[in-house]
Amino acid sequence: MIKTLRFTLMAVMMLICGAISAQTVVTFTAGTDKSEGATLTKDGITLTLKEGTSISGLGKLATAEYRLYKGNILTVSSTIGNITNIEFTCTANNTAKYGPGCFAAQNGYTFKDKVGTWVGNATSVDFTAESAQVRAKTIKVTVGGAAGETKKAAKLAFSVDKVNHEVGTDFTSPTFSWETTATVKFSSDNEAVATVNAEGVIALGTEEGKAVITAEAAENDTYAAGKATCTIYVWHYVTYKKATEIVSGEKYLIVAQRDGNTYYAMPCKESYKYGYLSTVMKEGTLDELKVESSYDDNFVFAECEDGYSIQDCYGRYLYMDDDPNHKSFQLGTEPVAWEVEASDNGTFSITNNGQFIQFGQGTFTSFGAYATKQDNTVLPMLFKMVEGTTGINNIQTTTAVKNNVMYNIAGQRVNKDYKGLVIMNGKKMMVK
Repeated sequence: MIKTLRFTLMAVMMLICGAISAQTVVTFTAGTDKSEGATLTKDGITLTLKEGTSISGLGKLATAEYRLYKGNILTVSSTIGNITNIEFTCTANNTAKYGPGCFAAQNGYTFKDKVGTWVGNATSVDFTAESAQVRAKTIKVTVGGAAGETKKAAKLAFSVDKVNHEVGTDFTSPTFSWETTATVKFSSDNEAVATVNAEGVIALGTEEGKAVITAEAAENDTYAAGKATCTIYVWHYVTYKKATEIVSGEKYLIVAQRDGNTYYAMPCKESYKYGYLSTVMKEGTLDELKVESSYDDNFVFAECEDGYSIQDCYGRYLYMDDDPNHKSFQLGTEPVAWEVEASDNGTFSITNNGQFIQFGQGTFTSFGAYATKQDNTVLPMLFKMVEGTTGINNIQTTTAVKNNVMYNIAGQRVNKDYKGLVIMNGKKMMVK
């Protein structure tokens, strides 16, 4: 009897230990396990992509690499148990480009030798591509195992991930939900744009710009740690209409239309000395664009020699140098003439130093300049800013929001080192 009881107890213990140590490993392989949409499910594990704060749109789950563009959010969730380990095998061994080190820092995440590893205990984990793109060849998810007590997900969530708010219109705070019993703490990284109270209610500040609202809860006896964000953009809107000719000194968007969508170019970052022009996509083939504007989106075309100079919002002039291998734009301090010729189909041939502006080489969605027509490219259109819709006029007459950004008398954005007469928050002032 005693021997039988011991045997029974040992068998029960083995079953219990086996249940505790049992693991399920699900591996997603790019190019093999793929989805044209924003979600991909395999054996009870789901990958979900969200656009987040990305200006490049949504990443891809259907290519030879899983791609998250900067600002995208990847959620890894499970319906078969708690996730205890996630491993990303990526294409780069650095944090600058295509590597898993580009993910926003979070508890339990490390990166070494092209591999990013998260260790924890949750049914859902979010990863944000923070500093650049993330490109993963495989994503391996481990569920269960000897990771300790299973805890419930905190399930912190704002009703939306992103709010685009037009100055002067009514603002409604996104709702916030949670399941954790731990205290939820809220913060804003830019209270001049948006604040948040202890209940998660968001309110606008006094300035235009961007604020990231964060909700965080620590792990407790029942729930895993949790985190959620909501990004608030506060803008004035500027209208641009398709142009058939150039008026010297006016502001234009450089636009392309392909595959039923409309793309407009953004100037290179202020610190850049050269670069391709990345774009923002609007759905549809449009003749008018209403743009969320921070004055980082238009170019001034002005008569120069036998053509036109192209100046961005930071006062830099676009040109092409003498190296035929350079397809990106050089950015200088002196005006350079581009030959501009309008076509009957509404596009423009815009040429400097033997290279003409084209959009979308191959599968890219950016503008460069090439000596010959490239695969899948289209020529640009120009959309002229509608008179009376400049941000300076809006700030003076229709809004009380301040952005503390300086513009010269031509309405071009200038940096803090600029000297001379400027307009800031709708008022003229002299900077010496």
